[in-house]
Amino acid sequence: MRTLVQRSHSATWIAEEKGAMAGFAIVEWTERKTGVTAYIQTIEVVPETRRKGVSRELLGRVEESARLAGAASIWLHVEAGNAGAIQLYEAQGYCCEGRQERFYPLGRAALIYVKRLNSESASTALPSARRGVEMRSRVPKSSQ
Repeated sequence: MRTLVQRSHSATWIAEEKGAMAGFAIVEWTERKTGVTAYIQTIEVVPETRRKGVSRELLGRVEESARLAGAASIWLHVEAGNAGAIQLYEAQGYCCEGRQERFYPLGRAALIYVKRLNSESASTALPSARRGVEMRSRVPKSSQ
């Protein structure tokens, strides 16, 4: 994970509540002939802070990082049985565009979700921070 976080074409967001980590998210982007595409490597939230908006905030932050990197779209894998995450992604404009069998351990399938990004500015795209939760990012120096 350290290698991923240190890549020049990635951003990591950490949510903290009362000085403790509440969750984190990592996004990376790739430039191809057709443009820049972003991939959400992970969004993790500690069980005690689930269903409180932390995932939604982290998702908004990684989307904005992808926009700032020039990404036209962002995609991710989600475990096919993770109803809460699927509900979040669909509510935020993601569309299921495929399924990958045996993607996760124990042979669990993943759904592939994609969202087209527009060029919204950070001031309108980022969700407001939830009361008591601080957000901070780590973007490698070469991509700032």
